[in-house]
Amino acid sequence: MGRLPVSAWCLLLTAYCLLPTAFYPVAYAEGLKLGYVDLGKVFDGYQATKESDRFLEQKGRQKQTELEGRVTELKKLRESLELLNDQAREARAKELEEKSDEFQRLKSKSQRDLLGERNRIARTILQEIEKAVAEYAKANGFSVILDERSLLYGEAVFDVTDEVLRLLNERYAARTKKASKP
Repeated sequence: MGRLPVSAWCLLLTAYCLLPTAFYPVAYAEGLKLGYVDLGKVFDGYQATKESDRFLEQKGRQKQTELEGRVTELKKLRESLELLNDQAREARAKELEEKSDEFQRLKSKSQRDLLGERNRIARTILQEIEKAVAEYAKANGFSVILDERSLLYGEAVFDVTDEVLRLLNERYAARTKKASKP
C-alpha cells in the first residue's frame, strides 16, 4: 500500500473538521424560541393607526370642502360667460381657464400632500411596531419573531400578534393619558 496523495489528505482533514458542525444547526434549533406576528392585524388594530386615520380623514374632508368651494366658483364663472358680449366673454374665458388650471394644480397638490403625510405616519407607526416586537421578543426570550406574511405555515401557538397589539395599545393609552394631563 502506498501513501495517500496530498489532495486526499486535504479532503480527509476537511471532512474531519466539518463533520461535527454538520449537525450543529439542527441541535441549535432546538433551543430557539420562535413566534410570528400578523403585521397587518397589528397595524390596523393599533390605536395610533386609528387616530391617524381619523386625522387624515378630517384633513381630507377639509381639503374636499376647499375644492368644492373652488368648483362652485368655476361654475359661476362658466354661467356668467353666457351673459357677456364677445369681447368680455373672451377675457372671462381666459380667467376661467386660469382658475381651472389652478384648481387642477391645487387638487393634485392636495392629493400628493395627503398621500405623503399618510406614508410618513405609516412609516412612523411601523417603526413603533418593529420596536415593540423587538422589545417583546427580548422580554419573553424569543430568538426569532417573523411576519406572518413570510410564513407558509405556522401553528397558532406561535402567534404572538395579540400580545404585541396589547402591548402597543397599552403604551399608546399611557402616552396619550400622560400627554393630556396638564
